[in-house]
Amino acid sequence: MNNKVNELIPKALTAIKDCRIAGADGMVEKEYKGYIASMGASIIQSGLIATLAFYSNEQSQAEGKRLKLLEAIKLLIAPASGANIKLFAFVLLQTSDGKNKTEIGKIEKQISDALIALKLALRTFKQDEA
Repeated sequence: MNNKVNELIPKALTAIKDCRIAGADGMVEKEYKGYIASMGASIIQSGLIATLAFYSNEQSQAEGKRLKLLEAIKLLIAPASGANIKLFAFVLLQTSDGKNKTEIGKIEKQISDALIALKLALRTFKQDEA
């Protein structure tokens, strides 16, 4: 495991709480493990911009949970960017609307590290099997 992921794990624990992925009782719905795993695979298969567009879909039935995950990722990769900007908009802004391939690669690596840290941090919470 790389040092960056090790540095992100404590921040991921805080992000899970701050973004209300974990409930007040410390329970995390098991769907989050699936969202994290499928997001990583989707980035590899479809690309970063397409994946973020899919996960940012506010019409989805899983909208609230996915948006919480995106918020947690943004807290890990760009904590100073402010709460007003969503992850998808932040990535588009940083990559010149998806045209700067070098920046896309950098942000893709940051998001992958954040997903790994979140996955590992989730293991410290109780899973809600419902």
